[in-house]
Formats: sequence, C-alpha cells, structure tokens
Amino acid sequence: MSQRRAAILFSPTSIDEAKGVTINRVIGGERMAILDPIMLLDHASIGPESDVVGFPRHPHRGIETVSYVITGEVGHKDSIGNEGIVGPGGTQWMTAGNGIYHEEMMKPGNEGAEMLQLWFSLPRDQKRIPPAYHGGPAASVPQIVEGGKTVRIVAGSYANTSGMFDGIAAKPTILDVQLEPNAEFEIPTEVNAATFAYVIRGSVTTDGKAASAPKVVVFSSGEKVVIQAGPNGARLFFVSAMPLDEPILQYRSFVMNSVDDIDETLEMIHAGTFAR
Repeated sequence: MSQRRAAILFSPTSIDEAKGVTINRVIGGERMAILDPIMLLDHASIGPESDVVGFPRHPHRGIETVSYVITGEVGHKDSIGNEGIVGPGGTQWMTAGNGIYHEEMMKPGNEGAEMLQLWFSLPRDQKRIPPAYHGGPAASVPQIVEGGKTVRIVAGSYANTSGMFDGIAAKPTILDVQLEPNAEFEIPTEVNAATFAYVIRGSVTTDGKAASAPKVVVFSSGEKVVIQAGPNGARLFFVSAMPLDEPILQYRSFVMNSVDDIDETLEMIHAGTFAR
C-alpha cells in the first residue's frame, strides 16, 4: 500500500467571531480549495472562569456539521425543535440542508470548555433536503484501545469498527486519536480522499516530517497514513472524505453551488421564509 506524504504543514489561524471564545481556524477559506468536501474545522475554547458563551442563533444552509466536545459542555438548540447538552467526548451531527437556525453555547468545567467543529458541503442533489439533528454522549462513540493508542470513532470506521454516525453525506472518516509516547497510528484510506490530521496535543512524525501542536498536516493521495507520536505522546483529530468534484460557493454560513443559490438564500432570509 502506498503511504501518503505529508504534503503541507501549517498552523491554525486565530479569528475573532464570538465574544469570549478563542477560535483557531484549522481549515477554512483558501485552505478549503484543496480539501473538498471539507469546508471548515474550528477549534473553539473558553477558560474555566468564563461565563456561558458561544455562538448565538444563526443560520446555515447546504452543509452538514459535526461538533466534537473535548472538555466542558456544549448546549445546542435549533429551529426544528431540538435542544440538549453534550459533555466531554460527546458529539453532534447536524444537517442544515435547505435551512436551519441553531445556537451552540459553551459551558466551562474545571478545565474550561473546548470543542472542534467540522463543516462538510452537501452534494448538489442534497442541498435542499430537510434539516436534521443527531447527538449523543461519550458512551455512544465507539472506542478502540490497543498498542499504545486510543481511537474514538466519530464517523467512518477503524479496525473493523464502525463509528457513531452513519449517514453523513460526505461519508467521512472522523477519528479522535490519542497516542502514548512513540506509539504508531496507521489507517488505510481511499486513494483520492481529502485527508488531514490536526495535532491538538504533543507532537508527531509522519513521512519523516515533525509536527508539534497546534499543527495541521495535509496529506497527498495514497492508500494509507502512518503517524508516530513523539516522546511525550500526542492527540490528533483525523479526517478523510472523498471530494464532490462539483462547484462550491461559500458565503458566510451558507455553502451552495452558484451565485444564484446564494442570492436565493439571502432573499429567503430577508423575506422571513428561511427555515420555516
């Protein structure tokens, strides 16, 4: 099996989008162009003394989001009647489809609150499907512990074990990987899938290149990824998904296929018919 090369390494960009929340944009903007259908990965955090803060009510269309809580709690409420709280290790998958309003508010624990949020573009023929929401606690996420590594499978599969979410249109593999010192993580991949690893803690080596947190490694095409932890171990977020190979246009929290689609979305919001 051909091993993927570490083609691009870079650090997240700090952005200011939510009062009281530290946001590191891991994937997004110009970095999206090489990772179709992965539109965004944000790493959001607040300190232990923080108030409940986050992302008040806002719209989405044309995407699916996956939020993964590392510490603290994240409360979700949306325009189709879902409301709940996800704690450490818990995760939620939201299909915006034809349109949804939602809010996500972070509540700190002893270590503050920390979450990762991914956006995937929906295929053209699913941009206007009804919105939906699924969520669950840490116990709902399958976990493999072996050979100095703990792999939590949010979506896709690893070691013949399927992840919590089956049905995300992009059919991604999403893994939370924790490695003991010098432990190795290996996973087969679809040859042409957009694939990256975000090093959250510690350091790793892959393809002879070193990456210390916080660092993103975007991989070339290939049949497998091999990553080895450094002397103090590592934690990484691994994502892989096949490209849609169709036009994608993003405007704020809307991801559609054309300018006309975006204009239609804005007209719906102005007319009060969005997410109704």
